Amino acid sequence: MSQNRSASFDVVDARIFLALVALSLLWYLRTAGYEFVDFDDTRVLLGHPNLYNENSLLSSIREIFSGYFPREEPLLIRDLSWAVDARLFGFANPFGYHFGNIVLNAFNVGLLFLFLRRTTRSAETSALVAICFALLPVHVEPVCWVMGRKDMLAAFFLLAALLAQSFELDDRPKPQRRALYLLALLCTLLALFSKASALVFFIVLGLHRLFRPYLEAGHPPCAKIDWRTRSGRTALAIAPHAVSSVLFFFWYRGVVGAYGIIGSEAPGPLDPEHISNMARFAPLILGQYLSHLAWPVELSMYYRWPHVEIPLTTREIVGSAAIAIALLAGLCALVARRRDLAFHALVALTLLLPYTGLFYVGFWSADRYIYLASAGALVIAVVLMREFSARSRVAATASALIAVAFISGSAIQSWRQQAVWRNGESLWLYEAYRGEPSLLSIQALAKAYMKRAERDATSPEHATWLDRAEIEIERGFARHAELERKPGRYPVPEQLQLARLHYLRGRIAEIRREPIEEQLLHFSQAFELAPERLTAIYTSRSLFAMAGHADGVERQKLVEDSFDYFVHYIEFSQHDPLQLAESEKLLEVNYEGRFPFLEDRILKTRKIYFQ
Repeated sequence: MSQNRSASFDVVDARIFLALVALSLLWYLRTAGYEFVDFDDTRVLLGHPNLYNENSLLSSIREIFSGYFPREEPLLIRDLSWAVDARLFGFANPFGYHFGNIVLNAFNVGLLFLFLRRTTRSAETSALVAICFALLPVHVEPVCWVMGRKDMLAAFFLLAALLAQSFELDDRPKPQRRALYLLALLCTLLALFSKASALVFFIVLGLHRLFRPYLEAGHPPCAKIDWRTRSGRTALAIAPHAVSSVLFFFWYRGVVGAYGIIGSEAPGPLDPEHISNMARFAPLILGQYLSHLAWPVELSMYYRWPHVEIPLTTREIVGSAAIAIALLAGLCALVARRRDLAFHALVALTLLLPYTGLFYVGFWSADRYIYLASAGALVIAVVLMREFSARSRVAATASALIAVAFISGSAIQSWRQQAVWRNGESLWLYEAYRGEPSLLSIQALAKAYMKRAERDATSPEHATWLDRAEIEIERGFARHAELERKPGRYPVPEQLQLARLHYLRGRIAEIRREPIEEQLLHFSQAFELAPERLTAIYTSRSLFAMAGHADGVERQKLVEDSFDYFVHYIEFSQHDPLQLAESEKLLEVNYEGRFPFLEDRILKTRKIYFQ
């Protein structure tokens, strides 16, 4: 009887599902009016109006699937969803992108309830977990940030795949089982093109098949089953999912490698130094995530610790070992005694595998990474607390108080955290003045002030905004000194942020008409620290401007140096047709037909990049 009850949904379940979706929609509805925050929003989305054509969805689809594919982030489903938003609400209107995230998050909450309804066999437990999931402060970032769309989509397709698979494994006609199996496979493929971390989703589906007797069939939590037979059947069932994921991995890695997203300079996954770093940092990051769930204060979109260039103290190393031992002991205990809960723990750990630094060595944690993984921790906590509350009246009272405190505290903090994401300035003000601010946040705040100064160029406040930007730049240089980084073999984001601080200082010098030598000093230093398209063109421009005030041999040398940086600018533009077309126009205007000593180099450049 319990098996049949868990295999279907009734009117009460449907009402709970709708209520949870409505709760989530209302909870985040005010954020639909928020602005862009200029952290990948500008580069990835607003920089590609051809992909998200507000006048023609067909044109967008053609560009996404053909004309502009692959790109530096080849996520077709995410791009398609943005194209729909642009068509419905306008390309430059943030409302559509924010509202899309809100809707997807709401359905994720509802789907989580439906899936847990089948795996916990308790509507009350499932609803409580879903409510906590909806109110978690760590979810504010992926929901309120436009770029969190890929997290929303990947979670949606995984939950849909798990739900489809749970029905497929029921005793139902073969045609229905086949259709549900294909639906789960389709959802896996859609998830892969929503976010690359979906590479591990086939493992999650495999775990669900393996542990299903402890989840849906009413087996005792530690009953024995034929693991050998079950493992063979599971491997066969998820083989298409696994093959698709492996093929996607090699293809995706090739694309991002070609675009320079992942380089080959860092130690490989089997390098002893890399393995040592993973062993030390992974437990600390897991411990950090758990603390953010239980005590969500000082949340950030970009945590600076732990970091490969900031040595761990003895206390931190001991703490990492203690966390690893505690987590391993807890997992072993669940596998031995509570395999129903072990499933949720293993799923959470599996979902975090792509962020362990196996191939990407940033070693910085982000709350959006635990968007769906957080559900595993919530299930374990809620189930154990409900069982504890059944022991006595005192236990029930204590459990109720803890639950109320957690839900109300999460709601208050989540509501406050939402306000941080109103716009770029509010976000970076919050981030730059945390206890441990990142270089990213300081330079981003300086950049926001620079934009205000440029927008109000004729306003009396123009100089004030420039002064504020310069203050933040100096804070950034000071913060970098405080970090006491010890550069190693890894390319790290801090190097890029330091370079951008120099670039911004050069821009202030340019706006204030300070000597060109001062501008060039900062632009060239920025390029040397972290070569990129923006610093290449500004260094080229500064050298070109200096050449205008020189004569003879000196002038020719400055023009040649300017052209060297301009070629770097073209090189960084070569994978983006729009940027490449822009660089070709600059080549024609600034260099072609003007400097005979550059003719051979210009012809060579055209042959390499523009044919």
